[in-house]
Amino acid sequence: MISLNQKAFGTAQIPDFLIYEGDTLSIYANPLESYFDNHPRPDSLFDKIGYNSTACWRGYIAYWELKNDSLYLLKVQGDSTSIDLSLILKDKETNDKIFADWYSYSILNPYGKLLHYEHMGYGSIYEFEKEFVFEKGIVTDTKIYDNSKSRKSKYTENPELLKKYIKENIDYSNITNEPFKKARVFVQILSVSEDGKIDSVNVIRGWDNERDKEAVRVVKSIPEWDVLYRHGEQFNLIWAIPVIFGKDEE
Repeated sequence: MISLNQKAFGTAQIPDFLIYEGDTLSIYANPLESYFDNHPRPDSLFDKIGYNSTACWRGYIAYWELKNDSLYLLKVQGDSTSIDLSLILKDKETNDKIFADWYSYSILNPYGKLLHYEHMGYGSIYEFEKEFVFEKGIVTDTKIYDNSKSRKSKYTENPELLKKYIKENIDYSNITNEPFKKARVFVQILSVSEDGKIDSVNVIRGWDNERDKEAVRVVKSIPEWDVLYRHGEQFNLIWAIPVIFGKDEE
């Protein structure tokens, strides 16, 4: 089970870090949050000396070590100082690194080229991912995922190019009722084929039957769209595309 232990936050998050085979890896997981599922979360402590930033909603940065197939907590970093672990894990011996026997999820380490940036949580996609699967703090499996078949479309990279394409490809002969009247239809892109063709859409805010139908046609005609892979499998981001009718609309 993959657990990112994340809330619905709107800012890319500073990760925790994992020391593994001499390297310090950024990870898409916060194992300490699983500890707080069954123990009091010291929010007042994090508010006072923790990491106060919208880029770190949890209030701290934790450093972990994977050694001899076991996961250990090394330290918890606040805004400008390390936080005394005895104030956080009150039922653990904190004179040394702490064995994370509470953790039975996965830890993902994204690495390689950044393929898609998401300004939200841990949503960005990298070329590869390494997954460490844990059961009570012990590694039971490791997996490598290849996301390198992901590719970006020039139309998502350049919104003005997308706007221009839509404007130039509206066929007003398909609209009989006041064809040049200003109107706006929002079309949701639901899925994309492996070769980047938009194959499933939905009108989420329509105007009338003719304009809705034309908006769907135009969006599905966009020559290419993002093809994204996560955990080695293609997945679809949901996009909402405005189709603006009216020839004098800029």
